[in-house]
Amino acid sequence: MATTTERPSTVTIVVVLIWIRFGLTLAGAIATILFGTGIAASDQAVIAEQLKRADLPAEWSSTAGPLVIGAGVALLILALIEAIFAVAISRGSNVARILLTIVIAIRLVSGLVLMIIGWGGNTFEYGTFLGMALGVIMLLLLYNGAANRYFSNRVATS
Repeated sequence: MATTTERPSTVTIVVVLIWIRFGLTLAGAIATILFGTGIAASDQAVIAEQLKRADLPAEWSSTAGPLVIGAGVALLILALIEAIFAVAISRGSNVARILLTIVIAIRLVSGLVLMIIGWGGNTFEYGTFLGMALGVIMLLLLYNGAANRYFSNRVATS
């Protein structure tokens, strides 16, 4: 007879954090798509002027809207992937835990690179610290003793 292991609270916290991230990513995706639609529907001369003010080529005015819409669609896909991670981790998938670990490691490295590049400059964002700290906390919650037992293969005991 197989025994079921109750999901530890640390894993539940990680799942909740992933769902929160999903919600924020989904909201950002919708906002980005709407913004891109607004750009695409705007007068091209106005868009060209705004691009010139930002020291960008005015020729981009015809492609700015579709590019922003494409970025929104990419965010939407990312949100769906986050939802899949949340469901899989809540069900005890060790593969999902490993893949999430890889994603978090990539985010940590990219955050470190962004901090090094922007250190002391006007573009330095403290949100990078928050994102990195949250990633480290999620890793600690995913790899403690109770979480390791939860994600290990459940062997039938007699």
